Amino acid sequence: MSDGTKISWTDATWNPVVGCTKVSAGCDNCYAIRTARRMTANPNPRVSQAYAGTEAGGEWTGKVNLLSDRLDQPLKWRRPRRIFVNAQSDLFHEAVPDDFITRAWAVMTLAPQHVFQVLTKRHARMRSLLSAPRFQDDVWRAATVLMGERGIDKGRHFAWPLPGVWLGVSVEDQQWADIRIPALLDTPAAVRWLSCEPLLGSVKLSDHIDRWSDDDPGTCDWGHCSRPAVAVRRDYAHDDPGCVCMLPVCREHRGLDWVVVGGESGPGARPMHPAWARSLRDQCQAAGVPFHFKQWGEWAPSNVYPNRGHLTDAHCVMHPAGMTAMTKSNPFNPFERGHPNWGQPMRRVGKARAGRELDGRVWDEYPEVAS
Repeated sequence: MSDGTKISWTDATWNPVVGCTKVSAGCDNCYAIRTARRMTANPNPRVSQAYAGTEAGGEWTGKVNLLSDRLDQPLKWRRPRRIFVNAQSDLFHEAVPDDFITRAWAVMTLAPQHVFQVLTKRHARMRSLLSAPRFQDDVWRAATVLMGERGIDKGRHFAWPLPGVWLGVSVEDQQWADIRIPALLDTPAAVRWLSCEPLLGSVKLSDHIDRWSDDDPGTCDWGHCSRPAVAVRRDYAHDDPGCVCMLPVCREHRGLDWVVVGGESGPGARPMHPAWARSLRDQCQAAGVPFHFKQWGEWAPSNVYPNRGHLTDAHCVMHPAGMTAMTKSNPFNPFERGHPNWGQPMRRVGKARAGRELDGRVWDEYPEVAS
């Protein structure tokens, strides 16, 4: 837990849960495992005990520690912050009880000065729990108890879904985009976002992203909802999967609000093809969705095609489909210069040197919707 972080899209981290298990390719080089290994060896018992038993031999053990003493930390931060929830775990991990998630939501309810950026790979549990009517009731009861314990005015009115909670899913490639994004869109949230980091393949968002118009359509046309709406173009609108007409939907029923993209860093980092990042940026710009480019990671694009006889572990050539076609261990590139699918040279220069610029600029866009 830290009031301050090097993560470009947030201001602080809040870790009431520590420990996890891997669920997809994006987890292969998990940075949180390295953090757990380092923290377990910390001589300060308050630090080491929080991570005790969660990591062994560079892998998660499956043990998850619930740190109840950290739950109220955001209530102590008066200055508004963007807070990344559970940078060292997944709040919707199967080992985290429903009641603990409810208490975390109650804390977020009582800290409307902050924006809470919740990110998960457990899309199914997120949708099931947060869509259940009882969850909202349980959060109100937990918040009422917490207000009584802290002497907070019980006359407050709370909107639902909480306007300060940005709900996101991790998407590393098209397979997981098509699985996790629909679950996210089916989950009540004031802001829905994607973390495409590490980006391991191209991702097409046309089935999930909204295109906004300036028309005033009146009220939402989603089911029996009667909220004020804006016109959104949806490729899957109405009963015709090919329909591209304007569908009036309210904020709760619209699509994505924010996309974050980044390459992988740390030991074993895999390179990110520039075409994948550019494609997501271009899709976001066309749809009017804020785009945030976090980092290239360890690998940066190069304009120099490596010489076969002088290849090192710091060079490779990538084909847009994802494979590293030319490496030190495989110096024969089937996609030679002049070939229509000639690969993209990449060089491992380190995270700091690779930087955050995409096509000559830093992309630091955020959703306009905030608490």
